[in-house]
Amino acid sequence: MAESNLPKTKDLTQCGICLLVIEEPKALPCLHSFCLKCLTKWAEGRKVTVMCPLCRQDFPIPTEGVKGFITNFVINTLKDRQEMAEKLQSKDARFVCSCCKATETNAEAFCADCCGFICQECGMRHKKVVIMQSHKTFPFVELQSGKVDIKSVMRQEHCKKHKGQILEFYCKTCDVLVCVGCTVVDHSGHTLVNLQSATDEQRSEIKYLTIDCRKVSQVVEKSLKCVDKVRYNLQKSEKKAKDDLLQAAEELRKQVLAEIRQKEIDMEAQITLAAAENIKQIDAQMDSLQLQQTRFETALQMASEVTQTGSDHDLALVFSSLKSSLRQLGDMTAEDVDETLGKIEFTRSRCALSPMPNLGSLSVGSKKEATQARHTTAMLASGSDTKASPVSPSTLITKVRSSANVSGIGSPVQGVQASVQSKTMNDGTWKLSKQFGSGQLSRGRDIAITSGGDFIVTDSDKGSVLHFLSQSGTLKRKLDISQGLKSVQASRPWNIVVSTDGRIFTTQWTSDVNVYDANGTFKYQFVTRSPSNVSCTAQNAERLMGLAIDNQGCVLVGECTRKYISKHSLDGSHISSIKVPIPPVYLTVTPHDHIIVSSGWGGTAHILDTRGNILHTISRPSAVSCWQPYGICYTPDDDIYLANCASGSDGGIYRYSSSGQYLGCIIKDVDVPACLTLCDDGNTLAVVEVRNVKVFSRQ
Repeated sequence: MAESNLPKTKDLTQCGICLLVIEEPKALPCLHSFCLKCLTKWAEGRKVTVMCPLCRQDFPIPTEGVKGFITNFVINTLKDRQEMAEKLQSKDARFVCSCCKATETNAEAFCADCCGFICQECGMRHKKVVIMQSHKTFPFVELQSGKVDIKSVMRQEHCKKHKGQILEFYCKTCDVLVCVGCTVVDHSGHTLVNLQSATDEQRSEIKYLTIDCRKVSQVVEKSLKCVDKVRYNLQKSEKKAKDDLLQAAEELRKQVLAEIRQKEIDMEAQITLAAAENIKQIDAQMDSLQLQQTRFETALQMASEVTQTGSDHDLALVFSSLKSSLRQLGDMTAEDVDETLGKIEFTRSRCALSPMPNLGSLSVGSKKEATQARHTTAMLASGSDTKASPVSPSTLITKVRSSANVSGIGSPVQGVQASVQSKTMNDGTWKLSKQFGSGQLSRGRDIAITSGGDFIVTDSDKGSVLHFLSQSGTLKRKLDISQGLKSVQASRPWNIVVSTDGRIFTTQWTSDVNVYDANGTFKYQFVTRSPSNVSCTAQNAERLMGLAIDNQGCVLVGECTRKYISKHSLDGSHISSIKVPIPPVYLTVTPHDHIIVSSGWGGTAHILDTRGNILHTISRPSAVSCWQPYGICYTPDDDIYLANCASGSDGGIYRYSSSGQYLGCIIKDVDVPACLTLCDDGNTLAVVEVRNVKVFSRQ
């Protein structure tokens, strides 16, 4: 197997640049040889080093340039040997004598010293002339028959300094071949050995070095096979992952379609029921009005007949009864008609499936993250909290979930409340996975995740501080945001959100919203605008707290003193404002564009529509005595997580449905929790206490 990996003669004599037979071979220190012309062109523009085109190693260029690299005489020998072997194997090949150039006579032997072919006559001269008698000649017959190995026909190199002298000695002092003349003139006193002794020693040394090199080569060969296997496994697993994804998507499509169909049936039944109930009320009102109309018609007809066609005797007899009846009917008030009974309206949800169900997750092996898997959730669409950031490195594999949401009847009819109760999913068990920030935070208020996957926490105790923390809890930066703000004196930071383009927005108990880039550099600030139905006096100075980003990418800012929410574009331009019933200390927006507002110490929380009307109230759990709803987040399961900022047994994270129904306390291992944020995977929850950040994982 090792021999099969050795380069063939043809490969050694082929230039790795032009892919032709090497001319004027120059060898780099890595032993790869190239044509002098090709290597010179390859090194154009390089002054210090040149990179080997084959193994991509860099080597310093000699002072005399590319031509200063060693000449690979082995290549020349191999070329001559290969050329001779090809000619000897050819039946029609003719060899012209290199000495007499006689074309009519074929050469019959090869002279290694002359490096040429000789005919029979020139061969006789080699035996007669004294200077040629020592030349080594090889008859073609012996070469073709194999009696003489063609490998023994070696080129005899001559000394360039002493013409005609063969390089037959090796100077161990200088590591060069020398002739007899060189030994006397230039290498006197050096360690000299004959060429045969030197090459025997060199072959022995190369043999031992080759053994170690071959062992390493075998390891590399195994690694190559392993890499090839890994490549094959990757292609195979890629196909399987795509097939599994296709199957999961198809099954989920069927499941979602089935759920949608069931919701359609339920909604149709509710419409039918609502219409039937309204028909009963309409028919009852119609019967009542028809009876009244009959009484009026009878009384009016009697009055007309008796006054116009009746006799005086007839009028006198019925006058008392007719007068009483007419007075009674004249004092009656017509029954009001409830026009809303004639209307049933279906309002299509902006997103019929929100949040969208997860198809599953990918676990991708990565050399850069050898100690942990990199998990990427494959989702059809995102329905996570608008304050959540891209999936953090600590993201866990998301369980496959599915849900569908169909809007209920837009306006409930009289006597009928039509609604669709979504399924309550098991929230699982939340376990504390890590805790950090102790000794760094003075009074944590809010938390978000930056575009780079780090936590960013507001600290409002002793100044304006933003803490940038890694997922492991290492403090990366502590930014004093009061520095550099000349227009408005910075105060204690409260809420914080991060937009999809990485901009950081903060409120600081003042009338301004400050905006920073992803590195924490102050960019600009803007002010809110109260709606026309909110009174503004000198005594009710604005105090901004709540912050959220809605589904259109706009910034919602909550003003707590005057109780309104101001909507702005990312550059701060004002869009609209609405009045809200409670101080908006914390805000979040659902995928249905509902606004969830908590008043903090005010003890109330509501789900509002886009006009500020209360849709649902998030009530205090009966077992809780101290109720201070602070931070809120909306989950991919259509649930609401709310932090009760209380100490002792009342403090914790409480779970509600999208309609405000209490579902239980999911986390108690927190003390005075101010705010929380849910990572995109839906299974990692970060909670800010007064002086700590706790990260929980869903089991």
